[in-house]
Amino acid sequence: MSNSLVSRAIYRELIWVVLSLGVFLFFAWLTGYWAAILILYLALYIVRQVWSLYQFEAWLHGDSDAVAPSSGFWQVLCFFISRQRRTLERRAELQNSKSEQFHAASMALPIAIVSLTKNHKIEWFNNAAQTLLSIKPSDTGRKLETLVRQPEFIQYLKQKEFEKPLFLEAFMGQTRTYRCEIFDYYHGHRLLILEDVHELYNLAKIRKDFVANASHELRTPLTVVNGYLEMMIDMTDQIPDFWEKPLGQMHHQSLRMQAIIEDLLTLSKIESDTLVNAIKVVKVDEILKNIEVDIRYLYSGDYDIHFSIEEGLTLKGVEEPLKSVFTNLISNAFRYTPKGGKISIRWFSDTLGSHFEVEDTGIGISKEHLSRLTERFYRVDTARSRESGGTGLGLAIVKHVLERHDSELKIQSQIGKGSVFRCDFS
Repeated sequence: MSNSLVSRAIYRELIWVVLSLGVFLFFAWLTGYWAAILILYLALYIVRQVWSLYQFEAWLHGDSDAVAPSSGFWQVLCFFISRQRRTLERRAELQNSKSEQFHAASMALPIAIVSLTKNHKIEWFNNAAQTLLSIKPSDTGRKLETLVRQPEFIQYLKQKEFEKPLFLEAFMGQTRTYRCEIFDYYHGHRLLILEDVHELYNLAKIRKDFVANASHELRTPLTVVNGYLEMMIDMTDQIPDFWEKPLGQMHHQSLRMQAIIEDLLTLSKIESDTLVNAIKVVKVDEILKNIEVDIRYLYSGDYDIHFSIEEGLTLKGVEEPLKSVFTNLISNAFRYTPKGGKISIRWFSDTLGSHFEVEDTGIGISKEHLSRLTERFYRVDTARSRESGGTGLGLAIVKHVLERHDSELKIQSQIGKGSVFRCDFS
């Protein structure tokens, strides 16, 4: 349609030029004033184009009395511009509709949302934020810290490190737990989100307390049971032979239960806040050298063992939990690598930070299991894990310790080729 319109416009323009030029040439032939008639023709043609341009400009600016030029190319130009206008208007209406829907959805959310500038000046907020923060529309443009006078919250705003959320156990006079997060978006603007997580926080706390208390309560009776079992196993001359196997199995399971309880208590301690004040410089190279001595004593001749430890490379953290990370990853490598396999332990640094790496040539792990390895009690092969003495909590402990040290566990593995577990410390 557009091509045919252009073609017709060109055709009409050429006909007008030819006819008007023919008329002027006829008068020039009659009068003999060729130069004057041609100059007059050019002047009239220019006047026509200037008039069309004037009409086009008036029409383009939307003057009420303006009429679009209807001659030649100007008509085609007006047609295309008019069509583009209608398209843009439809798009603008659609964008306005979406914007209104987004605004309405944001206002209806039960989570408090506040849009801030780089300097924490309020740009926009939803109904939940108005209620929770006690701010009014007239507060737009004011700094948020002048309206919310809570030290932890103000410190969180000023530190400008928003990778981790802030949990407030009391906020704006309310004794409820809130999760506060700040995200950068759209050219330096920031989005503050405040969510009431009181119920979830309490449930998590109850679960942690229950696991810790249950583990503490179970440890004493289990120690007693285990002690009696060991005593009965040692009384070989007084116990009938058919009791030998059941007692051995009970002893093995009680030891396994003790190991699970110890790991649960370790995990509970890591998840609590009792580690914060114990941060110091940890001499990782010395820890790994001591582990190397034990490993070579236990597995010498059974495995091809390689240790590569960078001298003097330290970490800021808590020594005992970090030691549990190293021992868990190393013991897992030996547990799932057949005798004769190769195990390499490395502690090194590069431009990205410090790294602890354990590489083995063991049975490997298929891809679908990798994302769930750090879940509590998750096992790839349940029977094999129990036989080898695994509790299913080792990697969960590793994950929580690394999170407390702002670090990350990365796992690479292939079935039949082995695995690489690497801890990246910034």
